[in-house]
Amino acid sequence: MKSQVLDADLVEMRREQIVAAAVELFSTQGYDRTTILEIARRAQISVGLIYQYAQTKEDVLFLTLMSVLDSYKQEIPPVEPQDAPLDSLWKALSAYGRIIDRRRSAAVLAYRSTQSLPAVQRRTVMQLETETNELLAERIQACVTAGIFRELNVDLAVYQLIMHAHAWALKHWRLTQLTTLDGYLKSGFDSFVRASAVPKGMQVYEKFCQARDK
Repeated sequence: MKSQVLDADLVEMRREQIVAAAVELFSTQGYDRTTILEIARRAQISVGLIYQYAQTKEDVLFLTLMSVLDSYKQEIPPVEPQDAPLDSLWKALSAYGRIIDRRRSAAVLAYRSTQSLPAVQRRTVMQLETETNELLAERIQACVTAGIFRELNVDLAVYQLIMHAHAWALKHWRLTQLTTLDGYLKSGFDSFVRASAVPKGMQVYEKFCQARDK
């Protein structure tokens, strides 16, 4: 979906206004009950202006979900040549989890409302999700190739980590009573590595933890 506005910085600013307003309203009063007019008012822009970015309420929801998925691609750090495989995987999971924490309402909204999108937009969301999964998949595969992890179904392993990160948003009310975000991510990473590592990998992991937690 392309905006009719040409200034790139202005486009980004307006989209963020629309997304922030939509997430707040969709989360508090529900997707079905929210109107374009309410989103425009909450974003403090005119209805005419919002229609330059989104023609329907489904378009606004689509913008919101795409914004979250784009955050993963933009903020998960690239693989650096000097990074050991476990370091790289931890950096990616940690970044992923912190994006989820910062955008908890949008992450929960994705679970509640994706089915409200038209089929074409749902397929686009699923395709982008698959692409962002590769940011973790390549790191898990690197651990397998390095002889740290046993042979895994990498696609399934990715979802183990992703669902762990998403649970921070879905059960935030309870998890924050039990641990911090950092402690939660470390606990999930620890369980994943211990379930996946070969004996040599466990030796590598112990050294990794000592270095990470200094």
